[in-house]
Amino acid sequence: MDKERAYGTGMWAWLLQRITGFLLVIYLFLHVGWAHGISTPFDFLFFPAPLAFFILILLAVPHALNGFRVFAVDFGISQRTQKILFWALMVFGVAVIIFSCYSRFS
Repeated sequence: MDKERAYGTGMWAWLLQRITGFLLVIYLFLHVGWAHGISTPFDFLFFPAPLAFFILILLAVPHALNGFRVFAVDFGISQRTQKILFWALMVFGVAVIIFSCYSRFS
């Protein structure tokens, strides 16, 4: 396996998907616990609503858009197209995050 293939865009996309998925699961359990008034060892992490919204958007948008990329990969798009799609979706994701936070907090 050559070096670029091992440490290329696909590896970073895979890592991003796993990290955001793991953090979304943690966020989900904390959110449900706090919403129902359950005391957890993580109560010191209680976020105010605007920060919780920002964290949710920051995790959910890249995770969802990378999921669309994985869906396209399953249909057999070329490796070059995968790279272009990954970066295009990440730029689109940054725009969505900025727009959603701007519209929510202004």
